[in-house]
Amino acid sequence: MRYSTMFRALLRARGLSLAVILTLALGVGLLTTTFSLLNGALWRLPPFPDAGRIALLYLERDPQGEAPRRERWSFARFELLRESQQSFEDVASYSPATLTLSGDAEAEVIQGERVSASYFRVLRVRAILGRVITDAEDDAAAPAPVVVLSHDLWTRRWGADTSVIGRIIRVNGVAMSVIGVLPREFGGLSGSADVWIPRTISPQVTYAEYLTTNQNFISAVGRLRQGTGINAAQSELALLGADINRAIPSDPDDPQERVAATATPLNDARVDGAVRRSLLILLGGVALLHALACANVINLLLGWAATRQREFAVRIALGTSAHRLFGRMSGEGALLAVLGGLSGVVLAYWASTVIVPPANVWAPRNFYGSLAPFDAPSFGFAEVFFGIALTGATALLVAALPALGVLRLDVLSGIRAGARGVSHGAITLRRPTARGVIVGVEAALAVLLLLVAGLLISSFQQMRQTKTGVNSAGVLTFWVIPSEARVPPAAAPEFITRLLDALATVPGVMGATVDGGAPLAGSANTVLFIEGRPTPGSGEAPPVLRHYIAPDHFATLGIPLLRGRAFIPADNAGAANVAIISETAARRFWPDEDPLGQRVWFGAGSAFTSPDSSAEIIGIVGDVVYSPFDQAPNLASFYTPYAQFTYASRMFFLRTTGDPLSIVPEARKAVASVDPELGIRDVQSLDDVVRGSWARRRFDAMLFGAFGTAALLLAGSGIFAVLAHAVANRRREFGIRSALGAQPRTVVWHVVREGMAFPLVGMLLGVIVSIAVTRLLQSTLYGISPRDPGVFATSIAVLMVAAASACLIPALRATRVDPTEAMRAD
Repeated sequence: MRYSTMFRALLRARGLSLAVILTLALGVGLLTTTFSLLNGALWRLPPFPDAGRIALLYLERDPQGEAPRRERWSFARFELLRESQQSFEDVASYSPATLTLSGDAEAEVIQGERVSASYFRVLRVRAILGRVITDAEDDAAAPAPVVVLSHDLWTRRWGADTSVIGRIIRVNGVAMSVIGVLPREFGGLSGSADVWIPRTISPQVTYAEYLTTNQNFISAVGRLRQGTGINAAQSELALLGADINRAIPSDPDDPQERVAATATPLNDARVDGAVRRSLLILLGGVALLHALACANVINLLLGWAATRQREFAVRIALGTSAHRLFGRMSGEGALLAVLGGLSGVVLAYWASTVIVPPANVWAPRNFYGSLAPFDAPSFGFAEVFFGIALTGATALLVAALPALGVLRLDVLSGIRAGARGVSHGAITLRRPTARGVIVGVEAALAVLLLLVAGLLISSFQQMRQTKTGVNSAGVLTFWVIPSEARVPPAAAPEFITRLLDALATVPGVMGATVDGGAPLAGSANTVLFIEGRPTPGSGEAPPVLRHYIAPDHFATLGIPLLRGRAFIPADNAGAANVAIISETAARRFWPDEDPLGQRVWFGAGSAFTSPDSSAEIIGIVGDVVYSPFDQAPNLASFYTPYAQFTYASRMFFLRTTGDPLSIVPEARKAVASVDPELGIRDVQSLDDVVRGSWARRRFDAMLFGAFGTAALLLAGSGIFAVLAHAVANRRREFGIRSALGAQPRTVVWHVVREGMAFPLVGMLLGVIVSIAVTRLLQSTLYGISPRDPGVFATSIAVLMVAAASACLIPALRATRVDPTEAMRAD
């Protein structure tokens, strides 16, 4: 069989060939693009040598009365871990930090990592200029003021000047010597670090109690020894964690607490478990979409084979073997599939440059920036191999099935069918046929995809329409993060006052306030104690949100005052402690009492930590949602004046008269006027903060919406193709019906009724399957049930309209059959 013969046959059927190529290009392109996204998010190893042997190490705690949780390490606990473990070649500690770089140019806020010297050995990274931190410089007894730069910072700030080695720069106001530059694209485990400093210099640069606190906030990473598996390491750590906790209890009041340790491969730790499940659902949905594309192509090729029955019958009668014809027809189908599949690979390459997920959209939460997701999409060897393999499998599937009919062809019937222009046993969708069954399967798959898309879109709309409790329009937000070593909590109120006074003078600023986080972006948590009530046991005190705010906070953010009064400047450190609570807090903790005048105090870390320092509730304000909607946010908020206690690291909110971003330059100058070595970071409008909180939901809804639309089009075109072919093969029948007096509307109803038979069965099957499958979406939906009747009804109605519309065009064609021409064909 010559390829030129196949090409000529395909050129004669240009319309069909183009339809097959485009359909498979869409299916292969979408599935390969989705694989590219998932490969980056789930399977591609992070960009470190032999990354499969790198693991993050955690403590596993099970506090009494609380849910089990994983924690990081204190400096002392990590040192015990480093000295005692045997499963790893080396272990290292690291913790991200927001730093201010100054000294030779304008102050710049950057990201850094405080690391042990072993960090560079574990990740197997070497300096391209100078050197990295040594063990001697990591000595707590003699910390060295040295710093290693990222390639990007070196290029951006110093123009890649090699004389930077030995230069003195200021990091958080501390003079430090540059000793090295790391390779391009290396951003550490946090993925965004610009500098690395010895962890032991942290008390001077960032946090005075870094080496002595009992808090677990330092991340640990290790490289497994050759021949040691992750399971063996986990077994060792389970015992070692208990030994470390006995030596240095995480909770001195509960030394018998059950504590262990564990290790998680780096590639598993970088993705949230719930996100992993939703991504696999996404892959399954696109695989179904590709199955729809294949079903459409099979239907098209079956129709093409039916129109060529007489040709094949004549060839067999003249001596050509059926197997040879099978080879020719399957070759033609395979050629079309390969052309379509390779076009899809090219389409996926283009799509990978256009479809960029929002930053950290799939990363695990509560890592405090200590681990990057390393999920940037790329199109490399793995994606090309997947696309080619998918093309090959698709070609085998769509080429072989339509060609099988040649092996069962009855020669005499085939010749008669061609002579009469109608196949023996005219094609009908009333009886089970291969093409009818495929139409039903297409309808079932389309229902499933439409329902998933509908649920995700409805969930996203519910999220968007839920009130946050603030007026976010016209508000600028940014962080100012001085080190606690420079501005300890005792000095923080006066420092915040100076900043707010300076910012209030910026033209266009109507109001200014501070907090520890923005709506929908998180807030500090603590536990609540109420005067006059029994003290809760360990782990039993109710969790609440804590805010240290300015007097103008509620007016600036548009939070309504419901009862009592707001804070005033006189509510300062010399005045009685006062608090304002949210409406939910009032309802939850004082359902049958008046909260005003009640006194409360909180868990550790806020200076309102005992009955002697309790605060009187003076007001009630509206609820504000501080955690993302999909995290079942706690709405019980307790506000206290920052003048009575705060930390220096705060988020600032400025209500402006115009575009919030237009005042950024003046805001930078105002902050610098208070401290020239301070900068601002994470500058964005509050509207953008709110939109960013549902970025992943928006991305998922857009993707599945596109897939659902494609499924609808594919199902509709599949129904149209089958019914159009059935009508063409039954022209004689419809001509006779017209000659006998059948009205056009009767013919239309007859064709539509037959055409809808298999789609309706398929839709019913799709609904049954969807009821089971959509339960998997429960954790990813907000505000709706996975069996939401409105979404089900709308999805089915849309598909029924599309199916009926696909049936209508062939039905109208049937009414235009000329009875004379139809009878003459006999």
